[in-house]
Amino acid sequence: MTDLKLFYDGSCLFCRNFALVSKLKSQARVELIDLREHPNLQRAFLAEGINIDRTFVVEANAQRLFENAAMSYLLVQLGYKRVAGLFDAAIVGPALYKTLVFLRRIYLFIARKQPFKRDV
Repeated sequence: MTDLKLFYDGSCLFCRNFALVSKLKSQARVELIDLREHPNLQRAFLAEGINIDRTFVVEANAQRLFENAAMSYLLVQLGYKRVAGLFDAAIVGPALYKTLVFLRRIYLFIARKQPFKRDV
């Protein structure tokens, strides 16, 4: 069984629920890491140039996956291979993922929650 780590925004309702479903239904062992509770990890990702406001991070098989590649990987682990294929498509995948990021930003604004700070 594959082990993976999922770094996500625990303040985002959609992110949190997707992370929980990923843990419950995945064929892999999933360790959930809420970046809001780990400012040291926030700083480390930011120092590496990873914009954690625009992606969650999946660590699996000694590599890191971001954006639509991370989403596709998780969807395959959940058994949704057809949906994962949409995120793998050259044009559709990035556009679909950017739509999800935009919806997250709207949610955070409505819920009066702050995006990650660059100077944590």
